[in-house]
Amino acid sequence: MIRLEDIWRTFVMGDQSLHALQAVTETFAAGEHVAIIGPSGSGKSTLLNILGCLDKPTRGQYFFDGRAIESLDPDELAQLRLNEIGFIFQAFHLVPRLDATANIELPMTLAGVARKERSERARAALESVGLGDRAGHRPAELSGGQKQRVAIARAISMQPRLLLADEPTGNLDTHSGEQILDLLDGLNQEGITLAVVTHDPEVARRAQRVLEMRDGEIVRRISADEVSDANPIFDRGRVGKRP
Repeated sequence: MIRLEDIWRTFVMGDQSLHALQAVTETFAAGEHVAIIGPSGSGKSTLLNILGCLDKPTRGQYFFDGRAIESLDPDELAQLRLNEIGFIFQAFHLVPRLDATANIELPMTLAGVARKERSERARAALESVGLGDRAGHRPAELSGGQKQRVAIARAISMQPRLLLADEPTGNLDTHSGEQILDLLDGLNQEGITLAVVTHDPEVARRAQRVLEMRDGEIVRRISADEVSDANPIFDRGRVGKRP
């Protein structure tokens, strides 16, 4: 599904260059569940942004279903992000003045989906995350776990094939975090390709395979059962917050 070839992302700061990603070559098969781990500043979120076409590599090639991303014009790139890729973030990014249904409908509105279909898809997405009874609630009226469920419902409303999650349980308590991870596991089992950035060994162990990053490079590729709590990158951060 995805092939990255010698991807670099370099930021120029004055007369210095910072390599946030360097020489990253990796493939992601359709339907995979991949965890991306590493210390802060290792390039995890930068890699996720590249995968989601929110950022462009400084050099190297990114192929999505055989299409070279650099060959797409801005409209084609926007359509790829909108129709093929879903995003879930630690901070939810819901619009405060809109209720759950309206928040879920936002990407469909941008895509020109008809009002009736938007409503039907939003209702189905809310039901799929167990929030059918919260359709008219605004973010301020929802718990952290419920907000993240709405964010997931919004992410899947366009029926993406790739779902990218950046610390999706970071702002949640343990119970809510487990519920969110169960939802993500279920979506992956339905065929959605899932890539999750995490500092949490419990989250990483749910994946099929794990990429460990340091200093912008992938330094290890391991299976989920090789993830160790003793790894120093897991000194902080677990599923949700401990009481």
